[in-house]
Amino acid sequence: MRKILREVPLCLIILLSLTSCGEFVGKDDDDPDVGGIEKVQIYMHQEELQRFYNSMAESFYTPCILEKDKWRGDAGIKIRGNTSRREHKKSFGLKIDKNKYMLERGQESGGLYNRIIMRAYQLAGVPACGLESVALFLNDSYLGCYNFITYYRENILKGELYKCRFHDSDEMVNNHPMHDKTEKEYPDDGDFTNLDLLLIAATQYSASDWREFVNKNVDIEEIASYMAVHDFFAVVDTRGANFYIQYDGKYRLIPWDNERCMLESSSSYTLCDDNKLIRQFAAVPEVKEAYNRRMLELFTGDGATSILSQLQSEAGTMFDNICTAMVSDPEYGTSRQDFMNIKAYVVKYLDKNTGRAADGERLVLH
Repeated sequence: MRKILREVPLCLIILLSLTSCGEFVGKDDDDPDVGGIEKVQIYMHQEELQRFYNSMAESFYTPCILEKDKWRGDAGIKIRGNTSRREHKKSFGLKIDKNKYMLERGQESGGLYNRIIMRAYQLAGVPACGLESVALFLNDSYLGCYNFITYYRENILKGELYKCRFHDSDEMVNNHPMHDKTEKEYPDDGDFTNLDLLLIAATQYSASDWREFVNKNVDIEEIASYMAVHDFFAVVDTRGANFYIQYDGKYRLIPWDNERCMLESSSSYTLCDDNKLIRQFAAVPEVKEAYNRRMLELFTGDGATSILSQLQSEAGTMFDNICTAMVSDPEYGTSRQDFMNIKAYVVKYLDKNTGRAADGERLVLH
């Protein structure tokens, strides 16, 4: 297949025309140095490449050949995102058989931060999607450094999985059922009963009834761990989206796309103030107690359960592995200093004595 594709130079001409008009940003070096990260190769014929370009306005998968590690086979690719698709560097959705993946653009610090915080969730015992850094090529043109993300799957994350899209407390309180604002990832049965029960309990029950509901129906330990990681990293893009609700007899919050985090202003960040649901969880004494304990165990304490040292070590390895690929990234150009500044900031943020953990009392729910 590769030989056949390389005998169709028009597809490369079209790709170059797309990059020149700003739709795709790529580099056509014969063999760009991408350091120690894995390459992902996407190949398309001329007509498929044009169809892929047309998907800027329509969301559909374009057939392609994908090579990753030792795997090579048929796949589908589409441009994804709402605001992000307007950027020069696109994010992409992949489908291989029935499994979905994402190629998340590593723009500025966002993709880097997302990798680190998802690893923090995992170390805290919260299911979080797998991320790895890859160098993405389209018909041998280097599109840059990306996060290769595996979506949540029913055979791994059991029960029901909902992705909510409410953007203020009024929407959550007054718009039951929230089917028009929610995607049920699986099972595909159109049954939103368990989501409705949770949101009605959170918005309409008395404090005592809500407390009883949470203690009976919520995985308090995992919810508290999610909230502690979320607040330690000062996530600001989950007001009404970018998270999942899972139900398998117990309710849990599952993270997604937390790239807007670790901000310079994190010291003034308000704990557990995301949305009505989070505020209601934080008001339950048992959740508050578990939250403060998990924050101490994971971040601010000195015990063996702290994950900061491991996070620092893994973040350092990540930066070392992707340094060359990021510097060669078309979006970064030759801005090595920008990349090194991000690395220095992350190392400081994760430092037990000088970073976020030093906020101490500001990381306790009262």
